[in-house]
Amino acid sequence: SMGSGQVLHCPYTFEKARLILREMTELLVMELVDKGLETDKLVLTVGYDRESLNAPAICGNYRGAVSLDHYGRLVPRHAHGTANLSRRCASTRMITQAMLALYDRIVDPQLLVRRVNIVALNVRPRGATTKEEWQLDLFSDIEAQERENRELERERKRQQAMLHIRKKYGKNAILRGMNFMEGATARDRNAQIGGHKA
Repeated sequence: SMGSGQVLHCPYTFEKARLILREMTELLVMELVDKGLETDKLVLTVGYDRESLNAPAICGNYRGAVSLDHYGRLVPRHAHGTANLSRRCASTRMITQAMLALYDRIVDPQLLVRRVNIVALNVRPRGATTKEEWQLDLFSDIEAQERENRELERERKRQQAMLHIRKKYGKNAILRGMNFMEGATARDRNAQIGGHKA
């Protein structure tokens, strides 16, 4: 398995935390591409901030489960879920779509988020297929599969070009508009080594 986690420096709203998740997922996918790996199962864990239970606008409406943090304070129970991909891949598009859909399904939009953890499971070298996957391929729509293969191959070439530029000119050489939105942290994370400021 491969994954990453982030403890946010302050409580984040549902939308801001969703942006962080998107950035983290894209970085994780680029790591998969860089190592020539693919995945077909994703795990997401989102930890809520205890302030969620102190905010009058939230605590009056919250009827979900609570647990104690390591200081013995009440906090909403974390959200945890898995998503299975339709095929093994290292596609930014497919993996990000699946991760955001999972987030939207399991995270309570009224609560404040403090931590986000993502993991890619069943990670294997690109092109390695199991007997079950090969048997399934025999019964699938060959034309649709070939079209998807061509799309994934085009995306992989774009990803490798991005990796090449980032390795040559630094991780912040290519950033998307979302990386400049309020609350985004990819630029700061790229300036850190092993989770610490460089």
